[in-house]
Amino acid sequence: MSRKFKPRQRLSGVRDARLIVIASEGANTEPQYFRGLAAKYQNSKVKIHLLERENPVESSPKHVLETLDDFQGKYDWENGDEFWLVIDVDRWGDAKLAEIAQVSVQKDYNLAVSNPCFELWLLLHLKSLDDYTSETLTEFKVNARINANRNRLEAELLEILGEYNKKNLNPGRFLPHIEVAVERARKLDNPELRWPNDLGSRVFIG
Repeated sequence: MSRKFKPRQRLSGVRDARLIVIASEGANTEPQYFRGLAAKYQNSKVKIHLLERENPVESSPKHVLETLDDFQGKYDWENGDEFWLVIDVDRWGDAKLAEIAQVSVQKDYNLAVSNPCFELWLLLHLKSLDDYTSETLTEFKVNARINANRNRLEAELLEILGEYNKKNLNPGRFLPHIEVAVERARKLDNPELRWPNDLGSRVFIG
């Protein structure tokens, strides 16, 4: 049975495919990564659709949730379609994340939370956390600013890759290693928790 989109908001190319809709906190890194992922793993039966926020400055989980709500309200959906919120622990804290998690369960949205941030997921493509000392892992968890332009995890990616620009991400540096990133993230994860309380990322679940 074909997807019944409202004609005024019809999306091309997804009528007979399962749709994965992603709304992310980050306005640059995450969308670039997932666009690269969608291009690498093209599948006529699955389509990935990235949502753009009207105001990129509004990056709180609440605004990410509202972006997904607004998009969902424009279409008719089929069983098997998925809606994902990609957000970070670092700026929002447990209380805000608990609120978002509760609302997500009510609306049947999926959460892909990274602790402390999406760069941890990117790092797992390149290195295992077992390669680091406990002191360095603590630095990653705190993820303090190294300078005006980079936090600790961004600096680590720069050290490994020789270049790292979150506004101009090169997904090709990461995606060839996605299988190992998934395995590393899975080993770090405690599925009994709503999101990673320590270093980790739930992006692998999607």
